[in-house]
Amino acid sequence: MERKKRSTRSNGITRRAFVRGLAAAGLGTSALAPAGIRPAAAQAKEITMWHWETPPNRVKVHDTIITEFKKETGITLKQVPINFPEYQQRMLAAIAAKDLPDMIQVNPPTFMTLFAHQAIIPITDIFKDIHAKVKFFEGTYRDYTLEKENWGIPVFGVLWPLLYRQDLYQSIGLPNGPRTWDDLLKAAKELTKGGVYGMGLPVSTNGNYGSQNIWGFLRTHGGAIVDCQAGAEKIVFNSPRTVETYKFLADLAQHSPPGNENWAWSDGELMIKAGKIAAAVFTGSFLREADAKSPELAAKYRYAPTPVGDKDDKPLNSGYPRNVTVTRAAKEKGRMELVKTWLTWLTEPDHHASYLFMEPGLFMPMSQASANSKVWTEHPINKKYAALIKGQVDAMTTVSTVGFENGCHSPKAGAYEGSFLLAAVLQKVVLNKMPVQDAVAWGQAEYEKIQRS
Repeated sequence: MERKKRSTRSNGITRRAFVRGLAAAGLGTSALAPAGIRPAAAQAKEITMWHWETPPNRVKVHDTIITEFKKETGITLKQVPINFPEYQQRMLAAIAAKDLPDMIQVNPPTFMTLFAHQAIIPITDIFKDIHAKVKFFEGTYRDYTLEKENWGIPVFGVLWPLLYRQDLYQSIGLPNGPRTWDDLLKAAKELTKGGVYGMGLPVSTNGNYGSQNIWGFLRTHGGAIVDCQAGAEKIVFNSPRTVETYKFLADLAQHSPPGNENWAWSDGELMIKAGKIAAAVFTGSFLREADAKSPELAAKYRYAPTPVGDKDDKPLNSGYPRNVTVTRAAKEKGRMELVKTWLTWLTEPDHHASYLFMEPGLFMPMSQASANSKVWTEHPINKKYAALIKGQVDAMTTVSTVGFENGCHSPKAGAYEGSFLLAAVLQKVVLNKMPVQDAVAWGQAEYEKIQRS
């Protein structure tokens, strides 16, 4: 459904402010299909979709799925893999040249770029039709619901819950992992021995690894970067909850391996696959290789909700629900029926499960229907490590994204996250010995600069 005139305000933020903020930021074996899905005969039977899943194995799975889709529907889908660092500029250039594809895969910040430039259309009717069949988890579409419309179709999720070594936690009487900050800190102290460290916490601005680790703890304890509930975006980083979170993380960092001030995602993954850390905030990206090289070690890991600081906390975790958005070009070129056919076909549970296997252990389903699909449950990785997979699927219901807290769909979400300020604050505390209150106040001022830019 496309409205003739879209509101120029979202949570008290004008569209002009959206665009100005984005510019300042400088803008990260398939099953058979059911019969009966056919496009309108008069339409050109070709559509295009952009995504940033550029590793060869992921491109190959796209090819396999696309081939099956064409066999069943007669529609040609052209995939255009684009390296993520180039994605934002490619979108902006295509918007300026009026040369957008029919569909663009996005995370919440890139969605806001397209929304701000009025490059995409609401697809509420398509969403409702599919949702009625598969029942998407709420966390998969919440960030893409704006102005009472749905702007995307969920396709997969990437989650960062708390990963822990169940065998080590069993040895200290916590087989189900840490429930509270006190549990986690106590375990980190007790389990730092024999070449194993109690916690793999990066104190690093080397990419977004450090910041994504901090985000789950901060949100769980009620901290935030922005608030839009009063009708306009406000930076609220400097709060008692934020200060308490950083005090806890500074203590926790003392039980992490040396060199963690320079860690990227790959460093954390190496430590997990070597069994050198008892707990970490991490995705399931390690699982496929760990299964091939050390399955006994891989079987010792489990996921737990983000530990809470007090009884009022609600566990939240870092994560990205990926959606596919539909551009104005698709409507203007008369390709909406083809697009709907693809989105309906892809989200059918068995097809969806096959699609997720472009990265087994990492990409998670977006609906219970897909999570219950035999194609999903019978995959060797999913079957062997069912508890690990379930922990990630469950985490989709508690996912939180930078810039989308407290009623916000911030146009600066990408800039807030890309600044890596969450990790920079922890660095000032741990490495520079700055008092926590001073470091958090510095972070507040830096976020305000981004907001004003």
